[in-house]
Amino acid sequence: MNVLVTGANGLLGSHVVRKLAEQKFAVRAMVREGSNRKALEGVTCVLFEGRITDKEEVERAVSGCDYVIHVAAKTSQAPSNVEAFYKTNIESTRYLIDACLRCKVKRFVFVSSANCFGNGTKSAPGNEQKPFMPWLKKSGYAYSKLLAQQMVLQEIKQQLNAVVVNPTFMIGDNDTKPSSGRIFFHVLKKPVIFYPPGGKNFVDVETAAQGVVNAMLNGKRGECYLLAGENLSYLEFFKMITGVVGQKSVFIQIPSWVLKTAGFVGDMLEKIFHIPIQLTAVNAKMLCENNFYTAQKAMNEIDFEMTPIYQSIEKTILWFRKNNYIK
Repeated sequence: MNVLVTGANGLLGSHVVRKLAEQKFAVRAMVREGSNRKALEGVTCVLFEGRITDKEEVERAVSGCDYVIHVAAKTSQAPSNVEAFYKTNIESTRYLIDACLRCKVKRFVFVSSANCFGNGTKSAPGNEQKPFMPWLKKSGYAYSKLLAQQMVLQEIKQQLNAVVVNPTFMIGDNDTKPSSGRIFFHVLKKPVIFYPPGGKNFVDVETAAQGVVNAMLNGKRGECYLLAGENLSYLEFFKMITGVVGQKSVFIQIPSWVLKTAGFVGDMLEKIFHIPIQLTAVNAKMLCENNFYTAQKAMNEIDFEMTPIYQSIEKTILWFRKNNYIK
């Protein structure tokens, strides 16, 4: 069975490729020309150089494949306008859907975002039934993923055989950019650690990758599956990191009003100077929220298994050290 994986050299994509190769699938790894392929070293796969934003290249990439897993996306939290994400996150999904239909692909797996569903608390975490939070329309990334997800779900009502997976915040090894692993650099070797008042769900990337493969094979057509791990406050997560390395630090919470004020200023700067700003009002609100989710549906329907996040932290730090990202 031939499987196309877009964004194959990214954090999640490279782990999906590895999981597929371990299970003896023939993997076609779609990567941009000139991109870093370090994450795919030692993996049995066929590299396909192409752009997901080019309709003809997408068609060639999909041709001859039995399954397509669409991981590639622009994941930056800046700028805030959805137009900046349209071509990469929405239009490319349209190209892949059309190619899958023309090439009679058996199943399309769309990797979306947990932010397409409402969050919750530790006692009542967000799930696939909770609707998208309207204030996240001001997040170009989150809103673009919602629009792409809605497009996929609409096509399923017609003739597309597809499932959607919604990972939370992924950490783990093989983070060559690094991407989400940058959160570790805010903590390691810092005598004073400032942390926001909110929290989020952290999931092991290797576990999430296996969830993607399980959804491809066993997910129910038209269903969405949250791939979630542990719900932790930022303080809890940061203390886990310092505990792993034996680091003594002082923790100071950043008041929510400080973050929200800075986010308001960020909005003004982005509007005036037309440049991407990392801390906008919507991003500040996210840092103050408890972005907690449950993977219960995925555990029930696609045999999703969670890895203790403490183990994921150990694995991530070991990989960063081995590859000289940290000393």
